[in-house]
Amino acid sequence: MLQRTLWSLALLLSCGAVNAQWDTIVGDVRTVEEPDVRWVAVRGGSSAYLVDTDEGVVKGTLPLSRFSPTLVSHASEGRIYSYGSFYTRDTYGERTDVVLIFDIETASPIGEVEIPARAAGIGHAGMISIINDSFVGVFNLTPAQSVSLVDIRTNAFANEISLAGCSSMYPIEAGFMSICGDGTVQYIEVSNAGQEVSRVRSEPFFDLAVDPVYDYASPASDGWMIMSFDGYLRKAYLDGGEVVVTESFNINPENDGEADINGVVREPDDNWRIGGRQPFAYHDEAALLATVMHQGGGQETFEKAGTEIWAFNMKTGNRGYRLKLDEGETASAVMFTPDAEPLMLIQTNEGLRVHDPVTGRHLRTVSSVSGSIFNLF
Repeated sequence: MLQRTLWSLALLLSCGAVNAQWDTIVGDVRTVEEPDVRWVAVRGGSSAYLVDTDEGVVKGTLPLSRFSPTLVSHASEGRIYSYGSFYTRDTYGERTDVVLIFDIETASPIGEVEIPARAAGIGHAGMISIINDSFVGVFNLTPAQSVSLVDIRTNAFANEISLAGCSSMYPIEAGFMSICGDGTVQYIEVSNAGQEVSRVRSEPFFDLAVDPVYDYASPASDGWMIMSFDGYLRKAYLDGGEVVVTESFNINPENDGEADINGVVREPDDNWRIGGRQPFAYHDEAALLATVMHQGGGQETFEKAGTEIWAFNMKTGNRGYRLKLDEGETASAVMFTPDAEPLMLIQTNEGLRVHDPVTGRHLRTVSSVSGSIFNLF
């Protein structure tokens, strides 16, 4: 017995000695270089990967809850925000919803703020937003729709604003826009204290029963781009306190046999549809539009991954090229970096592809990243 006790003590001491040599590593926190506009966060599973798309490498990983569908960067303040639902028994039990706060420099959680347990676990960028540079807004669905506001100046829950019949939050001026089931876009102005000041809606521009629109929108310089299931693109913006929606641009008009301004006659391709989790991207300065496309199906395939990316020159309205993915590879999302000479990012089942958006040339693939949702810095 004494021999066994002495052996156990020696084992414990040796483990302690082994652990001691790692103290300076285990106890350290690596710092992440300051991200720029060509960094992107890719959410996959219970993690978010911070990717430098110029270098094609992962610079950090954020630990999320399995019910954290997306995140938003507030890079000017050195923070990243996400939200999640946590259950006392992992997937069931008492639920607690929180806004998660991460430090960009260390990619580490530094705080959380409890919010009403109503957050929607829907994965795209319109589910969480920075509003007025003062609030994190989280979209709720219970099934009633609302927005929870967390004051990032005090790290405290501020208010809940009803969003009946509408979805998502897209920051603009002193508030945010949402897309509504009655065929309109709604703008809600938010005060410095997080209270609703006013709300106004656009004229109806789509019919939910005929051609619904995605509740995912892509940013433009003065508003937000909205796409319908049948491929009609419009911009919503504010003009003197009113919400204005432009006329539509059809990404796939019926083939009429007429040549475009370059003398090129399009091949019949009317069997193609837009789809994916983030199905299109828009860049104002570069006048670019990219869409994730798949062949066959009806409106019910609005989330189906694509096998091609179509790129458009929005100065002329012409499609510039069709980028065919490799055999067996499918795309769920496309995005442009927001700089003057952007990169085109495509999330596929094989990894994160980086392309020149003007020529379509493949630059690199970050194969270590799997996920379906993009968020820019």
